[in-house]
Amino acid sequence: MEINSLYQVYFNCELKTKDEVFSFISEIVCQDSPSQKEEVINQLTEREKVGSTLIAEHVMLPHIESDQIKRSQILFIHLANPIESWDCQTKDICLLIVLLLKENESVPIKKAISLFTKALADEVYLTRLLNSHEKEDFIKEIIKKQEE
Repeated sequence: MEINSLYQVYFNCELKTKDEVFSFISEIVCQDSPSQKEEVINQLTEREKVGSTLIAEHVMLPHIESDQIKRSQILFIHLANPIESWDCQTKDICLLIVLLLKENESVPIKKAISLFTKALADEVYLTRLLNSHEKEDFIKEIIKKQEE
């Protein structure tokens, strides 16, 4: 579900592994090109090698800037069931907030994404997102934070 042109919400997704998450993201980014999908997956995987994208307990922040991305987006992926093992150190992932930045993005969009990332420092906000059991409540939390 699209909240606005920048935010997309996927609630109660049945994704069971990191590979399934990266494949899901690549489907969103590159709906028509298998080679582009593979490149996005590779970029997400390479980003993971640089360092963990765990930003809070149960919350991951996969992110890339790529020429494969045609439209910058922030994806909220609320999982139906936790991913028990994201990697050897990261367990029980319930929420993914995915930042997808297209290469050479405009300054206003970069500023909007930068502003959004400041919200991620708010533990109460992340906790409310994690504890939302209804899609409507989840979306209300996102909209409420945008309006602050």
